[in-house]
Amino acid sequence: MRPSSETELRQSLADIATPQILVVGDLMLDRYSWGKVHRISPEAPIPVLQVAQDDQRLGGAGNVMMNLSALGAEVLACGVTGKDEAGEIVLGLLQEQEIDTSGVSQHQDYTTVLKHRMIAGHTHLLRMDVDPPPESEVPQEELIDYLKKTVPKVDAVLVSDYGKGLLGNSVLQNIAAMGKTHNIPVLCDPRRNTNYEIYQNFTLIKPNRSETEAAVGFTLTDQDSILKAAQKLKNELDLEYVVISLDQDGMLLYHQADDYQFLNPETQEVFDVVGAGDMLISVLAFLMAGKASIEQAGYWAQLAAGMAIQHVGVVSFSRAELLHRFDYGETSGKIMTLEQLRRSLPHQELPLVFTNGYFDDVSAGHLKFLHQLKTLKGFNVVAINSDRSISQQKGAAPLLNERERALLLSAIESINRVIIFDDIDASHLIRTLRPEMIVKGEHYRNQSLPEQEAIDEVGASIEFFPEY
Repeated sequence: MRPSSETELRQSLADIATPQILVVGDLMLDRYSWGKVHRISPEAPIPVLQVAQDDQRLGGAGNVMMNLSALGAEVLACGVTGKDEAGEIVLGLLQEQEIDTSGVSQHQDYTTVLKHRMIAGHTHLLRMDVDPPPESEVPQEELIDYLKKTVPKVDAVLVSDYGKGLLGNSVLQNIAAMGKTHNIPVLCDPRRNTNYEIYQNFTLIKPNRSETEAAVGFTLTDQDSILKAAQKLKNELDLEYVVISLDQDGMLLYHQADDYQFLNPETQEVFDVVGAGDMLISVLAFLMAGKASIEQAGYWAQLAAGMAIQHVGVVSFSRAELLHRFDYGETSGKIMTLEQLRRSLPHQELPLVFTNGYFDDVSAGHLKFLHQLKTLKGFNVVAINSDRSISQQKGAAPLLNERERALLLSAIESINRVIIFDDIDASHLIRTLRPEMIVKGEHYRNQSLPEQEAIDEVGASIEFFPEY
């Protein structure tokens, strides 16, 4: 597999227009109850979750659709829901994202899949599942009729198979045949199954480690056994590519015995692996629909999955967010956009600590100031003024550009997150992030702070650090 240059990699994502992608799969509703645990129940030795926030999101194939929509694809949904509350919510969430739901049917005797997670901080306490009864039958001919009309018009088909009864053998065989006939890539995130013959003639399948082991009948212990498994799946199923996600060991892209690539994981900071597999297959499909190479698709998929596991619960990323991460380097996971930061902070158990400044021409004094952040029992965010903001205030460009300053600060162990902001002062950030403590240098103690009104609004305290 030919490695791409940085310019080629960036363009492979940035230059994609608006591909049409059909997603066929099991629609689910993910319900989250977030809160804190302060005591054990007197009724049983279990924690009592004091719920602070409830959230409902698309799950299963719906999460894949959400990912693709966020990336900028035109998404067509094909699936089934029950005529129940969860089904109505799923349809509403799909329509909110302007996803075409003409391929989604509702059936009275089908129960919409619901997964209810209860979470304290980063800790999952309990998950409750509601599944359709085993005897539920989904009309396969109805699905096939829709597929015959739709598959020839799209740029890629993504099958998200959770084994909930939607995807029978006839549906899968028709999808594979139509993909071959019309030269359209068909990608699949497969169910856990010992028989993968149902995915015969697909373009690509992406099982994880345990799913692969179940399918091939042996354990993946090293690169040789992983390659052996990939070759077995490719040859037996007549696939073009096999992609195996390997959790902490990254991912394998496999084309043939002398054409494969192991990709290392993009982050070591893991908050939650839920949704990482969906993110991988989503980005693979988006890039392949946009005519990128498999190597380029694999790179962006691995980067996006690395970003996803830094958040609790499932998340979606825009292309701008992926490019932001790319521009700031694979080791700069601390540098986030405001939206990324806003999504991740509600699940931090430590109080939020905030400080801001130019941090241009960084000196030993700056470093000593910032190292003091580790003395506070909190999760800290350092906000730096953008180049435009500094030029506007100082009348001259900074010595170090915003990328260089952000990378420099992200390398400091005591700093948890770095964000770049465009405003003259940090009032908007303070109102958005609502920190519990603001850190300033000692010389600000008797001065009027431009952010004082925002600080008072959110009720934050101010800590003054000695300056060097």
